[in-house]
Amino acid sequence: MSGRIPLSLLPAVLAAGFTFDASAETGHQEGEIDEIIVSVPFEVNATETALPILIVSGEQLSEKVAASLGETLSDELGVSNASYGPGVGQPIIRGQTGNRVKVLQNSAGVTDVASMSPDHANGVEAILAERLEVIRGPSTLLYGSGAIGGVVNVIDGRVPDSPVEKPRVRLEHMHDSVNSQNNTVGHVTFGAGGIGAYFGGFMRDSGNVEIDGFAIDEAALERLEELHGEHHDEEEEHDEEELENTNGFIGNSDTDASGGVAGISFAGDWGFIGVSVSELDNNYGLPPGAHGHHEEEGHDEDEEDHDEDDHDEDDHDEDEEGHGEGGHGEEVEFVRLDLKKSRRDIQGAFRPGGEFVEDIKFSVGWTDYEHGEIEYFEDGDSHVGTLFSHEGLEGRATMHVSFSDTWEGVIGTQFGDTEFSAVGEEAFIQRSELESTGVFGVARYSGERSTAEFGLRAERNRIDGDAGCSSSETSYSFGASTLFAVNEADSLYASIARSERAPTVEELYSNVSEAGCGIPDDDHDLVLHAATNLVEVGAPGLNTEQSNNVELAWRRQGDGYRAEVNFYLNRVSDYIFLDIRGEDEDERELAFWSARDATFRGWEAKVEASLAEFDGSTLALTAFADSVRAKFTSGGGGNIPRLAPGKLGGGMRLYSDDWGLHLHLTRVMDQQNNGPEELETDGYTRLSLYADRHWAVGGGELTVFLQGRNLLDDEIRNHASLLRNFSPDPGRNVRLGVRFRY
Repeated sequence: MSGRIPLSLLPAVLAAGFTFDASAETGHQEGEIDEIIVSVPFEVNATETALPILIVSGEQLSEKVAASLGETLSDELGVSNASYGPGVGQPIIRGQTGNRVKVLQNSAGVTDVASMSPDHANGVEAILAERLEVIRGPSTLLYGSGAIGGVVNVIDGRVPDSPVEKPRVRLEHMHDSVNSQNNTVGHVTFGAGGIGAYFGGFMRDSGNVEIDGFAIDEAALERLEELHGEHHDEEEEHDEEELENTNGFIGNSDTDASGGVAGISFAGDWGFIGVSVSELDNNYGLPPGAHGHHEEEGHDEDEEDHDEDDHDEDDHDEDEEGHGEGGHGEEVEFVRLDLKKSRRDIQGAFRPGGEFVEDIKFSVGWTDYEHGEIEYFEDGDSHVGTLFSHEGLEGRATMHVSFSDTWEGVIGTQFGDTEFSAVGEEAFIQRSELESTGVFGVARYSGERSTAEFGLRAERNRIDGDAGCSSSETSYSFGASTLFAVNEADSLYASIARSERAPTVEELYSNVSEAGCGIPDDDHDLVLHAATNLVEVGAPGLNTEQSNNVELAWRRQGDGYRAEVNFYLNRVSDYIFLDIRGEDEDERELAFWSARDATFRGWEAKVEASLAEFDGSTLALTAFADSVRAKFTSGGGGNIPRLAPGKLGGGMRLYSDDWGLHLHLTRVMDQQNNGPEELETDGYTRLSLYADRHWAVGGGELTVFLQGRNLLDDEIRNHASLLRNFSPDPGRNVRLGVRFRY
């Protein structure tokens, strides 16, 4: 069966009462859909907005939380996971990811390098979040023109925005059997006299991930060689033979992460002002086969500076001594990434209490981010092969105004001034200063039977590279959506949007020479991007990417059930992608950043129903399905590579005030619409079970929970992952945990 779910299955999916929507609430979260949405400009309830909204919070979030943001959201409607081994996962929304999905932390941009390479983790942790909000439609223009796929806002409440009337506490510990992972998280919010304080932190450590079978799909790699027509000499074949194919586990997949955050604010009826500080450390391994080989003939002066730098921490200092002089004759045995991020934020809001201005909000954040890609050798030595850093300021300010009883609006501005650098063996992008300035406005109409929202944004992006390359682009975007109540039960949703995205520094200046800002004449001057195993070459003349999107939806809210169906079409002019075009003199694959027109089309459907109540408990059943198809429409056509296949599934919820039982079943389809240079990927079935028991303790609630994931122990190869032939998803896992909330 192909990755595209046939429309003929849609009625069956909607009628299937035995399946379950992974985005449905848990037994203690039935009112979750009416929570205030802070990511949208008017902070309305989800049922009052004319936007496609997804909220994951409370126990539902605790049940789904994982080591990456993409994995946490992977079972949600229209969302998938762009994984790169167990330690990395970025969200895919309707086939869009990377630079086309904006990840926020408390409505502020996350300054990291996650979008620059698939092996880079997001600099934000879902485990510390109180809620996750996934937003599409005109409100995404508040955060950037490039959010074609949508916005993911990670909200943790680190700066209390209102007086704290009573303390709030969360303590939780979990243990996973599949990798011996221990996950501990806690945070507390308290205050008095208008002063509120927040303290939170987490620790996560795990061993290698267990799987059923071999990590590397050697048969798939052989088929890829036949597809590419590759012929290796004896030395290359010998190198491949030395790549260890582990059985029963994924090598170098252990992780060690921790983080802490503290915030304080002063709040009242007039508004609030506060500050916060946070630190994040994340050390994770990349599975064997994840990184291409570098020639270890020696180290340049920049690498000598790395070895003397203090960023390498105690675990690596001893191994890294002496690598600045002389070089290393052995190949890299494995690679680990050591991520460190410090962030300082100031946030505030002023509510004047007048009839016209509802509030004025602002936030400014300074981030110092870096990660070292540490290469370990067979003799036990190690050094930092490449050091990535990204630091600087991001800020925004908005004013919410009320024009009448039916019209209101938000106008605002946003700025960013950061510096990016990559130094070492994988420094294929020049050091650059990145500047952006945007102005935007969103208006909302609220009538008796209809709601409409309109958004406009203009944004200026500038890149100044050390090599003399520079780019300056102005992009304009707009969007409109409406929700019309046909009757008491049915409503229709429609939206149109046109967004422009300026090309990023890696798309423009990867492997671009300092002389004339062009492609080097000598192939030996080109640097391999080990995560993709490609020599990526930028295109300084790229134009802005233009996306034209139309969406139609039907929603029904009945007595004890609700359902919706969404259809969307996204035509993208000058869609920017990596185009593989042969090999260089060293037989390395060359990939050029290019632009071609493309079309994304898809649909989503879900239905939720409460079927019965008996003896104080409730039985609820849910169904869901989604599918997206993406093709190039110019330059010879073809499928977009690594497109997540469609999925359908569901389950059952049986719950009361004191306990809950949730059965989840998801079928991910085969992906036969594979792009060039890639194979088809088999589908899989993922079965999970969650059970919990609650007790009232000391004015709070104590919960013990047991969870099983991938209970069928199916072999899961994620088509959206570059490592699907080297690193499957985890095998059968049992999680046991305890949680206290006050």
